[in-house]
Amino acid sequence: MNDKLYLLYHGYEINGFEEIKILGIYTTPKLAEQAKKRYIMKDGFRDFPQHCFIIQAYTPDEDEYWTEGFFSEPESVFTDFQKLSALLSEFLNIPNDWENEEYFALLQEVSWKTAVSDNAAEIAEYLERLTDCFQQKSKADYLAFAEKILHL
Repeated sequence: MNDKLYLLYHGYEINGFEEIKILGIYTTPKLAEQAKKRYIMKDGFRDFPQHCFIIQAYTPDEDEYWTEGFFSEPESVFTDFQKLSALLSEFLNIPNDWENEEYFALLQEVSWKTAVSDNAAEIAEYLERLTDCFQQKSKADYLAFAEKILHL
């Protein structure tokens, strides 16, 4: 009997900020690899290299990690995220509600894009694709918003 579980996650670091998405827990390495192959083809994930998909073995019922505790991110990172959230909800005229999974996922995507790019036109185009389900804006509006959030 296999005494391990296999966690598949997608992770990368940008400007010292680590982004991790837990994708699934599997009973064998083979099942985790099969899931990885499925995820690699999906929107968003296919834009990243394969090494961003990590399979890690865990032994159930054991304290293996963080046994010494942890420290939180610098307050400025959280403050910037709050500012971005306020600007995004104002721009889209939607509630600033982190409990809303759709809104929070959008906020994380916008935060990620601003962390990986300092090109306002590129960010504006990305935002336009991401947010067209919320509200249509002009290209000039998206560009002005992208420039605004780049200066947080």
